[in-house]
Amino acid sequence: MVVPKWAHVSSICPPLGLAYVAASIRKAGFQLRCVDALGEAPFHCLVLDNPNFLSYGLSTPQIIEQVGRVDILGVSLMFSHDWPVHKAIIKAVHQANPDVTVICGGEHINAVPEFCLQDCPEIDVCALGEGEETIIDLLNALHDGRDLKTVPGILFRSSGEFVRTPTRPRIRKLEEIPWPAWDLFPLETYMANGLGYGVNPGRTVPLLVSRGCPFECTFCSSPQMWTTRWQARPVDDVLREMKYYVQHYRAQNFDFYDLTTIIRKDWIKEFCEKLISKKWNITWQMPAGTRAEALDAEVLPLMYRSGQRNISYAPESGSPTTLKLIKKKVSLDRMKASIRNALKEGMNVKLNMIMGFPHETRKEIFESFRFLRDAAMLGVHDVYVACFSPYPGSELFDELHQSGRIKAMDGVYFLMLTSYSDIRYSYSYSPHITNAQLTRYRLGGMLMFYVISYLLRPWRLFRVLYNVAVGREESRLDMALGQMMDRLRGKKVNLKDVEPISAAPTTRLS
Repeated sequence: MVVPKWAHVSSICPPLGLAYVAASIRKAGFQLRCVDALGEAPFHCLVLDNPNFLSYGLSTPQIIEQVGRVDILGVSLMFSHDWPVHKAIIKAVHQANPDVTVICGGEHINAVPEFCLQDCPEIDVCALGEGEETIIDLLNALHDGRDLKTVPGILFRSSGEFVRTPTRPRIRKLEEIPWPAWDLFPLETYMANGLGYGVNPGRTVPLLVSRGCPFECTFCSSPQMWTTRWQARPVDDVLREMKYYVQHYRAQNFDFYDLTTIIRKDWIKEFCEKLISKKWNITWQMPAGTRAEALDAEVLPLMYRSGQRNISYAPESGSPTTLKLIKKKVSLDRMKASIRNALKEGMNVKLNMIMGFPHETRKEIFESFRFLRDAAMLGVHDVYVACFSPYPGSELFDELHQSGRIKAMDGVYFLMLTSYSDIRYSYSYSPHITNAQLTRYRLGGMLMFYVISYLLRPWRLFRVLYNVAVGREESRLDMALGQMMDRLRGKKVNLKDVEPISAAPTTRLS
């Protein structure tokens, strides 16, 4: 059987969270090694159980070999749709190291820690919340033989029961957290190959300038890990880190991986003004999406002058009814005004939309269509319409689970989560919309957007085609089409020549 290389894969990004934790472990004096299964072999293709899905990175035997004999194994589990793959790798590594203590952290762990301990008995401890202080306290407790109940912010087994210790307070002074230990990871592989979450305008380093999000969107699991407290790093600390990467890694661009980068207008103004004065000739972008409250006619020109070129807005929906029900506190009119100003400054603008929320009918879908139409007429460059996926830890997941519409977190459920990023199929949790209809709505919305956009601005289509031909990225569409062309130019993958699911990558271990 032959599987085309353009089957679904996730973005290959540097493991920012794990690099932070590794830096704290090293600063505390512990010896460690880091295994980045993606960064070590980003072009090694693996096929999962479902042949429509491919993944990349080291095989499980290669991971086991690199891990070697260890006393403690730390694993980062960020995205819930990767849980079956992560679980298989953890089991295999544990089998090769029966006496190892396995510590897991990340967004998925924070969302359903009891489930993870039950579903994967090889996991010994779940670290909840920010990991930098918790991991040091936990390692000291293990080293000293201290009762784990004295370590705040963890969940573990004791006498056949789950024990959750008191919540650890959020870190107050973010500037005291050591910068990511990129020297322990193959960062050069990512930079040299243009691998990351955002558009690739040059050698890119990921950056985190804030933590948390003050909002409570019902489809998001962020409050489980970060609470609703948003906190930004001091501007000067961020600039010192950027300067280090420019000098030591020849960084040309920075991807901001924040949940919500811009909340305070005074912070972003200070950042831009000081960055402008540096004259570093670098760019920065917010590929994960942001809000519009602080992005006005005063702030956006400063952002552009400081190097902001690609910006993603996250309205999620064009329906006022949907926005209210998902607790997305955003003004569509204010966002349109912000988008106009961003376009006026010359920024490349992308929208992130979601269709298929549990309550949605065709009425709400068509309201999103109208917003997409207006965005195309305004001049927005790109849009992606995702399929709603009920992630564990979110309010909507709890509602669907309690009502019986999600019966179990099994392999089928986790496979359905991947539909958010695959435009070929959708899984609808709305009783008013079938799976096939939701796929057509998503494709139809994006098709309508690009048809209007290119009819009004035909030169953009030729620019996209040119960029793809010469391998240049100026927009997310350039990036997506370029990746597709790379796969089309490559060979097809024969299942006889690739690894089975047990060899799947995407887990980062330290």
